[in-house]
Amino acid sequence: MSLPVWCAELAASFWARAGSPPPYPRDLRRPASALPLSVVDLDGVTIGSVRRWFDRDRIEITIRIDEPDRPLRACLVAIRGEGFAFLDSRDSPAERRFSLAHELGHFLRDYLRPRESATARLGRSILEVLDGLRPPTSAERVDAVVRAFAVGPFAHLLRRDDSGRPLSPLEREAEAGADRLAFELLAPADAVGDAADRDALVERLIHSFGLPPEPAAHYAEILRPTAPPIDRSLARLIAV
Repeated sequence: MSLPVWCAELAASFWARAGSPPPYPRDLRRPASALPLSVVDLDGVTIGSVRRWFDRDRIEITIRIDEPDRPLRACLVAIRGEGFAFLDSRDSPAERRFSLAHELGHFLRDYLRPRESATARLGRSILEVLDGLRPPTSAERVDAVVRAFAVGPFAHLLRRDDSGRPLSPLEREAEAGADRLAFELLAPADAVGDAADRDALVERLIHSFGLPPEPAAHYAEILRPTAPPIDRSLARLIAV
């Protein structure tokens, strides 16, 4: 499967800022420090623990985190150009590695890139709108609609259904995009190479690149998609 252009561009832009990639399995904490992104380890990440962290440090949030309390694998909050990636210190090193890469994917794809695009198109004054400090002018609102810029403060897509899946197609797209960028940062498709079969590929992703088993299986499916079953009538024609 070919790498999406947006993913290749964001990965290249990140490493241009962060410097040379570290060896595999990659720890992205040091490279992530090249961005306005802080990594926060909590003894259990929940909506409540994230609220309490901001309350304790007296950091003003214009993003309301008003969902019922529940456990999270990880969480990203971004405000006024600064991001905070919350990781669970009780997770395994592989889970923390992937959680950070996933939240970094959200920060780059869903927050920083739109913010920089809006600034390049409309000037730095648009940051006041993106940060929720003032409403957009008529001209800014029209331009934002035309250019598909998000107007207003960034909110992480936290909502889930009873099975843990994102609720809306937009949220599912954002999660899939963050995963795809995380995979490319941790295990670039060109570096993964070929494998004899799917199981061998999953093992390589786990042992050589440090992915947790479930994300490794998901990435293997992206890299080597399962062939769809052949329709019986078509199979008969092929046999003839």
